[in-house]
Amino acid sequence: MTRAFPAPLTPAASEVGAEIRRAIADAATVQLRGAGTWWPEIPLGVRPLGLSHLNRISGLQPADLVVTAGAGCPLDALAATLAEHGVWLALDPPGSPSRTVGGALSSGTPGPLAARYGSPRDQVLGLTVVAGNGAGVRMGGRVVKNVAGFDLAKVVVGGQGAFGAIVEAHLRLHALPAADRSLAWTGALRDVAAAATRALSVGAAPAALEILSPPLTHALLGADGWALAVREMGGRAAVDEDLLAVEKAIGATLRRLAPDAGAAHWHRWRGMVGGWPVLLRVGADPAAWSDAVALAEEHCGSAAGVSVTVIRGTVRVGLATVEPGAVRALRTSAARRGWPVVLDRADAGVRAAAGVWGALQPGTQRLTEQLRRAFDPNGVFAVPLLG
Repeated sequence: MTRAFPAPLTPAASEVGAEIRRAIADAATVQLRGAGTWWPEIPLGVRPLGLSHLNRISGLQPADLVVTAGAGCPLDALAATLAEHGVWLALDPPGSPSRTVGGALSSGTPGPLAARYGSPRDQVLGLTVVAGNGAGVRMGGRVVKNVAGFDLAKVVVGGQGAFGAIVEAHLRLHALPAADRSLAWTGALRDVAAAATRALSVGAAPAALEILSPPLTHALLGADGWALAVREMGGRAAVDEDLLAVEKAIGATLRRLAPDAGAAHWHRWRGMVGGWPVLLRVGADPAAWSDAVALAEEHCGSAAGVSVTVIRGTVRVGLATVEPGAVRALRTSAARRGWPVVLDRADAGVRAAAGVWGALQPGTQRLTEQLRRAFDPNGVFAVPLLG
C-alpha cells in the first residue's frame, strides 16, 4: 500500500516551503536547483528554487547501513564522510562529483553500478518532500526493515521535481569492499556484444558491466574500437575469482587492456557522460541493446557517445544537439517495442517541446497526471514531464 504522511520540516527546509507559497501567491513557477550543473539554465520567467543550503548529514548509522542526508549535500562530500565510517552509497550518476543528493535522485539517472545495485530508486528507503502547497510530506521509512509504502518515493525519484522538492533522503548503504578491480577489453561491435553475452551466460554478476562506443573508449581508456568494461567489488579472493571467470568466458576474441584502472575510469565516465549536451536513455531489452542504439542514431543522428549497462538494457546515447521532433519520432518507434525513452539532459527549449518522459501509456499517463494534481495542485513546479 502506498503511504505518505505530513512531515514537520527543519527550519532550513521550511524556507523551501515558504518560497513555494510565495510563488503560488505571485502565480509564478519554480525550477528546483541544487548544484546547478545538470540543468544549468533556468527557463525565462521561471524562478530558481535553491536547495544547496540543505547540505547536512543529519543521521548516519553505519551498523544499520543507513544515512539521512539533505538534498543539497554534494555526492563527493557525502562519499568522503561515509568512507570514514567504512560504508559507501551505490549512487554513481553521470555528471559532476559535486552533484547533490537531491539532484541525483530527482533525475533518477542510473550509472554503471546499477548492474548490481539497482537504480537510484533502489538506494532510497524514504524521502521528505515539500509538495506544491509548501507542506512537508514523508514517504517511506528510515531503516532497511521499513519498506512499506515505498511506491510514492519511487515516483518522486526520477520525477525531475515534478511531484515536489526532495529536501531529505534516507538512503541504503553498503560496507566498503576490500577489493575494487576493473578490467576492459576492446574489439568490433559484434565481438564485444557476443563477449558480454558469454560473460553473463556463465553466471557473472559484476558490480558493473558496461559497453562503450569508440569515442567513449578512446576518451576513457585511450584505445580504439568498442569496449567491454567490467568492475568487480567485494572480498579480494571473490573479486579475483569472478574476474577470472569473466576473462575465461570472453576468451581471445577481444584485446585485453592493461593495467587494472580500479575505480579511476569509472569516475571519469561520470564526467564524460554527464558532459554530453544531450543525453537520451532508452530502456531496451538487454538482448536488443544494439537495436536501441541503431534506432536512436536513425532518428537523432550520429551519437557523440554510447554507454550501455547490458544487464539492465539501459542504453545512454549522447548527442551534441537534437530536435524535439527527432525525440518524438524515436519515442514512437521505441514504443512499438515497449521501450521508454527518457530525455535526461537537453536545453530548456527541447525539454519543453519534447518532454522529459514524453507521452506514456494511457493508464500510466492518467496516473501521472493524477499524482501531479495531488502533489502540485497549483502547478508551481515547472517540469515538462510529458511534453
